[in-house]
Parts: sequence; C-alpha cells; structure tokens
Amino acid sequence: MRVSVPEVHGKRAVAIGALLALATVGVAVVTAATAPVQVKATTRNEVKPAASGEWLVWSKSRRRRTSPFDLSAQHLAEPAFKVNPRNTQGYAGGIDRTKLVYQLLRGNIPIRSDLRLYDLRAKKQLALPSGINSKAWECCGSIAGDWLLFSRGRSYSRDRQLLLLRNLVTGEQRVLDQLRNKNGLLTAGQLNGVFAVWSRCNPYPRCQVFRYDLSSATTTPLSVPAGKVPHSPSVNQYGTVYYFQSNKGCGKSVELVRQSLTGPALVIASLPPGRDSDDSYAFSALPRPPVRAITTHIYFDRTVCRSHTWDIYRVDDTELLPPPLSPPPTVP
Repeated sequence: MRVSVPEVHGKRAVAIGALLALATVGVAVVTAATAPVQVKATTRNEVKPAASGEWLVWSKSRRRRTSPFDLSAQHLAEPAFKVNPRNTQGYAGGIDRTKLVYQLLRGNIPIRSDLRLYDLRAKKQLALPSGINSKAWECCGSIAGDWLLFSRGRSYSRDRQLLLLRNLVTGEQRVLDQLRNKNGLLTAGQLNGVFAVWSRCNPYPRCQVFRYDLSSATTTPLSVPAGKVPHSPSVNQYGTVYYFQSNKGCGKSVELVRQSLTGPALVIASLPPGRDSDDSYAFSALPRPPVRAITTHIYFDRTVCRSHTWDIYRVDDTELLPPPLSPPPTVP
C-alpha cells in the first residue's frame, strides 16, 4: 500500500508523541516503528537502496524482468539521474554526505567487479587510492569519513573471501573477517560512524551477523534465535543494528530486527508470507536538544519470491533515550 509523505510524517509524529508521554512516567528507553511503506515501486525492479539526509540512490533494471541494472541517484524531489557510465552496470554501496561508493560491473555478463567513488553534487567520478580494486571481485562498499568497508572475493566460490576496512587517507587496512568455502558467503553490510556490520554464512543457512567498533577494534557477534537465518544487516551511527531474520528459504517468516548496543533484540516489522529482502541501509538525522528522540530510516529492497520482482521500502524506527543524550562516537 502506498502512503503519502504527509501520512508518513504524521504517523512518525504520533509515535514520537507517544514516546514522550511514556518518558514522563519514568520509562528509561522506549522505541516505536512505522509499518513498511513503498519508496520506489515501478514496473522495473528496484534494489539495493542507500540514503543520506538529501540523497537517495538505488539500482533499477533496464527492463521489467531480469536484466542489467543501472544506478540511479535522486536529490530530494528532483529528477533522478544515472550514475554509472555507458556499457556498465551499477549497484549502490553507501553515502557519506555527498560522496557515494558503488559497485561497477562491465558488460551484461560481467567477469569483474570494482568499486567506484562518486561526487553526487558535482556528478563526477572521483579517484580511489590504489590497492582497493584488484584482479579479485570487489563488492558492497560503504563509506564513513576517511574509512571504506568492502568485500573482496566472490561469494559461493573457491575464492578467499575477505572483509576489509581501509583508510582512504592513511592507507591503513584492517582485515575484519575472512572465509574460504565454496558454499559460503562473507559480505559487507554498512559502515556508519565508528560501527561496521557484515554477514557470514559458513555455509548457508548457518549464518551470523557481526558488529565492529572501529574505536576499540572489537567485534561482537549478534545472537539469533535457533533455526533463524539472519541477513542484510545495516547500522546507525549509535551502533544500533538492523537486520532481517527468517526461516530457511525465501519469504519464510521474515522479520526486521533491531539490536541496540544494550538490551534485547526486538522485532520491529514483519514481511508478508512470500516476501523477502536482500539488502538494508540505515540513516539517522541527529536530534536537536532538548528532543531525545532518534529516528532511523531503514531502507530495504523487498522481493516477491514467486515472481522475483523487487521494490524499495522504508521503515522509520524511533528511539527515545534517557538524558543526557550524547552525540554519536566519531570516526577516529
């Protein structure tokens, strides 16, 4: 069901009002989330969204069914424009202010994948330092400050798969995870502030989601109920992780889960039977004191398993934190 922008804002205002009322009676930390709403839904397939305060990027198929994808970018309500060059395919990665990192594939049947950096405001390609792209398969980049998170090596292949964190200024590189399993998957999720997330299947459906803190160089595996398969993680700048969990198979009891730095995991949304997701991206605007409500917009692609059609959706998750509200950690 399509919901207009005023309706979405109205629902969020009601949710924040309810949270403030709860806070006055002594509730320490409370949350509320809106139902999923469509963001991009056309006769084409739309996948892999990423967003910032003024920008939305996503990949759109050239035809109705399975076909090459082009990367689109849109500033506020202005017309969208194509990012990737001619004779290539593009898939969104991550945005930091007006810098976008994305995956570039050459040809309709690509044999190589690289990362590219792009200035959304100037509409031009930017140079990446040497050593990021190699003869291997680079994928799934996400950027925050001077740091770039990305994957190297094909999933479900005999390649050595690496999860890398690279400083674009100093050249420092950290290997956060690695895997060699022809039935395994190691893929970057999102880098936001000092927090990075990724997923690992060794092999599927034995999967796990991890959160990494750049400032302390510590990795935390997130707990998942027995029998559930976690996937498609994202993270906000406060370290709250969002991911999907489901039973084995496409569209089997799919739930969007919220896991903060403290407290239990909470299911904040459920997808209808036969619907699933492959990618999520979290963006939060910093609150202005004295308001202590933090709203995170979780963008995700949603597929109909039977028809293999894809659209972009969003859930708004609002959290009210107890005072004092500290700013999120900054990238070292």
